[in-house]
Amino acid sequence: MRNIIAKIIIFLVAPLTIAAQVGLSEFNNPYKEQSNKFEVDFIQTLPDSGSAKVEVLKDKPKIILSKWDDEVQLGVSYPKIKAGGRRKLLTNIIEWKDVKEELHAYPLEPKEGMEDGGFEIEIVLNEKPSTNKFDFVIDGAENLDFFYQPPLTQQEIDAGDFRPENVVGSYAVYHKIKADHRVGSTNYSTGKVFHIYRPKAIDANGVEQWAELSYINGVLSVIVPQGFLDSAV
Repeated sequence: MRNIIAKIIIFLVAPLTIAAQVGLSEFNNPYKEQSNKFEVDFIQTLPDSGSAKVEVLKDKPKIILSKWDDEVQLGVSYPKIKAGGRRKLLTNIIEWKDVKEELHAYPLEPKEGMEDGGFEIEIVLNEKPSTNKFDFVIDGAENLDFFYQPPLTQQEIDAGDFRPENVVGSYAVYHKIKADHRVGSTNYSTGKVFHIYRPKAIDANGVEQWAELSYINGVLSVIVPQGFLDSAV
């Protein structure tokens, strides 16, 4: 039996909803395949914001998220798995398979609240792991700030503020310098580049529990409650 752990939602904008993966045929495959990677483009709804795309490498489990005509290229890799990637037949899922773990990655379709679409990364455990902490290596973040989104205070709640469950414990990623829009140049809007949503652990019976997300010095960690792993099917 498998546990699907650490569903990390990385959106190109800041939607408040999560979309499901979409089954595809060979004829509506979203990827442009090259010798060393799969590539998928995202339509940008913000005028003059340039192109956005995701590159999925074949030789190792690494995803590169690009925005603003490649001015930002954020790499997310999971070096624990030593395997090449391939597209799962008749799906939009790219998978890297090791004996104990697998990594799955796929685009999310645009929808209300997620107009530009997004990208999801999953770790799949084929047996109980020896640790409850799963580390992704981040590169290309030198000019980015990761802002943790804590639970709202009682004062903020009393004032009418609202923060969805998948935003609590997430990270909003902003460029340190680029923001605003000047006519004839790229529209950086608020300077927000990505939103990394709160991860969730799901066992083979569909039992779910929120996990923790931590970003420190180029390492994005997902911490799954040990009690969940001890009782998960």
